Amino acid sequence: MKAYLYMILAALCLASIGVLVKMIGNAVPPLTLVFFKLFIGFLFLLIVTPFVSTKFLRVDLVKVEKYFWIGVVYAFAISLYTVANLFAPVQNVVVLHYIYPFFVLPFAYLLLKEKITKTKLITLVIAIVGIAVINPFSLDANIFGNMLALVSAVVYALLITEMRSVDRNHSPGSIVWFLFFATILLFPFMLIYGLGNIVSVLPHLIALGVIGSGLAYLLYSIALEEMEAETASVISMIITPLVSIVLAVFLIGEILDYRIIIGGILLIFAGIYLETHCKKVKCDEKIETPITKRFKRFRRKKNKKK
Repeated sequence: MKAYLYMILAALCLASIGVLVKMIGNAVPPLTLVFFKLFIGFLFLLIVTPFVSTKFLRVDLVKVEKYFWIGVVYAFAISLYTVANLFAPVQNVVVLHYIYPFFVLPFAYLLLKEKITKTKLITLVIAIVGIAVINPFSLDANIFGNMLALVSAVVYALLITEMRSVDRNHSPGSIVWFLFFATILLFPFMLIYGLGNIVSVLPHLIALGVIGSGLAYLLYSIALEEMEAETASVISMIITPLVSIVLAVFLIGEILDYRIIIGGILLIFAGIYLETHCKKVKCDEKIETPITKRFKRFRRKKNKKK
């Protein structure tokens, strides 16, 4: 039960990102904002993680290069998602971003050789219908933010696929390294664009870094120690978009768009079904023991003789 509690708390932390970014607004240059979000989150993890894992700084040298490239992709994905919230309503950004499981399908097929089943294709079709209802490509004031959110989903899907190949459970130690490399990558942008009026929004910026980055990822990684990744994704896909939209409506006065609600319901339903199916497929693969494999080979040989 503790794992579920940690995952729910992590999803709630992630739900705060959109509203906090909106509250900061243009007071800080966008990429400076992203830098401090990750840097504060990194410092938080650096202080807290030793109490959770004493071996968090130990790393396999073979994996360092992988950690670096994941940090690069992570910085790109988080930059897109954070900046998207400055140019489009929170409800648009969070719903469009959380279609990333559907983009994981082709990446996992190409990079991890995972099978694309009939059920996965059906959920993909439902997701396309959901996106069509939202119509993020309409030429209105939100199109730039919508496009950033959509691209963030693609990049985040690539990130998830790469993280699976290195550390499927995303241990606290690995997340510290991801944030470290992402922070280094974004540091020059802070020097180029400056600090803006950072003092006026410092409490919101600290909250964004601590809650939206450090605490969220720490709780997420702890939950994954006792919970399957697919279950964690389902919890996050339900709670984070829903709470993000509620916070946006009540704290910053966003008006609900019926297209986002209808399209979002379709996307969340398809996403939950997809993750549940992936969990079932993985369980079926686990059930296939060496004995069952030998039995299958025996049956195939027997059928050939016939």
